[in-house]
Amino acid sequence: MSGAAGIALLAGLLAGLMLAVRAAQRRGAVGPELARKLVHMGMGAVCLAFPWIFSSAGPVWLLAAITSAGLLAVRWVPALGAAVGGVLGGVRRTSWGEVYFPGAVAAVFALAQGNRAEFCAPVAMLAFGDAAGALVGQRWGRIKFRTVESLKSVEGSAAVGAVSAAAVVIALRVQGGMGWPEALFTGAILGVFAAMVEAVSWRGLDNLLVPLVAWAQLRVYAGLPGSELALRGAVLALVAGLMFAWRARLLDFGARLGAALVLYFSWALGGWHWLAAPVTLLASYAWITPRPPAGEGRYHLAAVVCIGSAGVGWAVANARSAEVRWLWLFTLGLATQQAIIAAVRWSQAKPQWGRARWWTMGFAQATVVQGGVFVAVNGAAAIAPHALVTGAVVMAAALAVFIAGERDLALPDDMNARWWRQGAAAVLASLAAFATMLP
Repeated sequence: MSGAAGIALLAGLLAGLMLAVRAAQRRGAVGPELARKLVHMGMGAVCLAFPWIFSSAGPVWLLAAITSAGLLAVRWVPALGAAVGGVLGGVRRTSWGEVYFPGAVAAVFALAQGNRAEFCAPVAMLAFGDAAGALVGQRWGRIKFRTVESLKSVEGSAAVGAVSAAAVVIALRVQGGMGWPEALFTGAILGVFAAMVEAVSWRGLDNLLVPLVAWAQLRVYAGLPGSELALRGAVLALVAGLMFAWRARLLDFGARLGAALVLYFSWALGGWHWLAAPVTLLASYAWITPRPPAGEGRYHLAAVVCIGSAGVGWAVANARSAEVRWLWLFTLGLATQQAIIAAVRWSQAKPQWGRARWWTMGFAQATVVQGGVFVAVNGAAAIAPHALVTGAVVMAAALAVFIAGERDLALPDDMNARWWRQGAAAVLASLAAFATMLP
């Protein structure tokens, strides 16, 4: 089948799916949440056929763009919204999950490079795990916990984990030819990880994160013996337990769960060397930077997401092709975060100093501490001297722009917006350093 014919067929199937669900909804056969999840599962089931239809990623990216544009049109064009908008907009919460869905599928298809197990397992997790969690949580959820935007249930999270694990095991056995012990261990790890990601995600962000982090772990876990996979499962449980026990007055439930995910993901994809930068950042925050005079508040998940955002992409890149430059860019993103955090803490402790001195203290701390730890852990030959200099320059520039752009560095009007600006500064710093590495 040609790429154009495949796109036309699949686009027609997706449009027909939405119209059929909308018709059932109008007859009162399905409620708003079930309607959303039927579309979600139907889209996933259709996408599972991609490896048998498309031989390259180009048509998949085009189909993803067409689908996303159509879903956005349903939201923003009144006539389309009246026709099928109730399928996706019938629940009260705001979610962009259906928009993330096509892009995440296309990204995994491109990354898998024809490996059907690496594609089918993440997409099946995305299609069926999330839907199971929502439906089970709505029907049988009794034990509740609070997330960023709503209450979720332990029963729903357990359903996400169980169905995601089953999807991984089936894909690895049917398409990957993996042995039973390895498939079961891999499914259990990814199921628990997916449940944790879904528990802390908001506005459908899990539709983007779950397939990408699942693909990256599958890439690394392929070929590992069952004993090694069992060890990784134990480490995941240990990291989660340590984060729950660590300074609950500093991080709320979602933030501690998110921190556990970032730490495990970094270690699982890159090895213990990848823990040096985040652990150094945590230790520096607790023991090196000054404590603000008014004490410290309790941080939410947004803080962890923004701090980790500069590194997750480089960890995924390392899963595709292990290179020391990804570790350096990962470290640089977290070092930029450390520089910003240190500058903010010094502005709170020493308001009389002024911005230039706050910049100096933040830059010096991050450069000496993170740079020193990177060289100590990886060796002086791990990165070229000019890369170290480039990293210091882009970090200094990102810190200067961030400080200059903050009206009140010590006490912003909107702390959540501040975290997103801070995350963007670190991401841009690591991307700028990456641009200098291109041929």
